[in-house]
Amino acid sequence: MKNNQVKNIVGTAIFSAICIVLTLISNYIPIAGITINLALIAIAMAEMLYGPFSGFLVGLVNGAIVMLAAGPFFAISPFGTVLVCLLKSGLAGLISGLIFKVLQKKNNVVATIIATIIVPIINTGLFIVGALIFFNGLIGDLISIFISLNFGIEFVICALVAPSLSVIINVNQKKYASNLEMQKENAAHEHIIIKKGNK
Repeated sequence: MKNNQVKNIVGTAIFSAICIVLTLISNYIPIAGITINLALIAIAMAEMLYGPFSGFLVGLVNGAIVMLAAGPFFAISPFGTVLVCLLKSGLAGLISGLIFKVLQKKNNVVATIIATIIVPIINTGLFIVGALIFFNGLIGDLISIFISLNFGIEFVICALVAPSLSVIINVNQKKYASNLEMQKENAAHEHIIIKKGNK
């Protein structure tokens, strides 16, 4: 149990670092003038490999870095900007992680694909809700145009990457199961040796 917790903490930290790099690239190196959140892939990987809470934390990291490029939104609503930036990606990681846990019991490949493509759906969906609540007005039309193109590209990227992620998740789970079985065998072997020593 302790080893598993350490593994989750280290894994979450690694994907948080990857998320920071990808988010900074997304913020400051736009593709054809559009900022694409490449860190959604890191969020999806974290929640599938290390659980929904890990996805939530990596999502929060993504949201915190996104705020660095959210100057125009801060001018309209500072509170709304912080809330939307943090929650949209944080909840995307948490909810998709929970969905992955449920579907994984039935089909690992399907679970991986759905959990990956649902991240941009939740992320953009919550941004739209936040925009309607906090940023309604003149900026509304610009937001809707930006979202449609931005979301489409993010969704396509996640959909294309999802099959590859399913292979990675499957290999990781087999390796984890193998290590767990080895630990059980070693524990049983040690128990036999101790029992013989007591005799």
